Amino acid sequence: MGYSFWEIVGRAKEEAGDDWESRPDTLKSLLMKLPPEEICRFDLDYHKKLIEAYRWDLWGAAYLINGGCSDDGFDYFRDFLISEGREVYEAALKNPDSLAELDDLEDAELESYRYVIYEAYEELTGKEMPFADIDYPDDPAGESWEEDDLEKMFPKLAAKYE
Repeated sequence: MGYSFWEIVGRAKEEAGDDWESRPDTLKSLLMKLPPEEICRFDLDYHKKLIEAYRWDLWGAAYLINGGCSDDGFDYFRDFLISEGREVYEAALKNPDSLAELDDLEDAELESYRYVIYEAYEELTGKEMPFADIDYPDDPAGESWEEDDLEKMFPKLAAKYE
């Protein structure tokens, strides 16, 4: 299996089927088929996607979907968002209100999705995976919001989740 970040994510989603909470286990089994250096590359690409989605507007969408969203909760929401695949991820970056098109979500967080990357590497090599050499921004990109602004910012999400 050749390396393609979104192909691996898409296969994990497809193989997990309707049970999105089983995506981490499916991702892990797919990663275990890769050479260790490709798992490291996947991890680096994964962190780049986390940073790309570290934005105030997406945090607002997560806040509406999950009925509130702490900073850890926003990390885990972005794990879920990545697990949805390229099409959903990129649509959400263009317009977070597009997430209203997904089936009703409850606790759209998938914390273990990122951890299975390390687990796959360690099980494959017997060694701890080196951390991706990447700088995280201190604050999300874009304009911060007030809770009262979210309904106007994301009318579809507000109608669905409030």
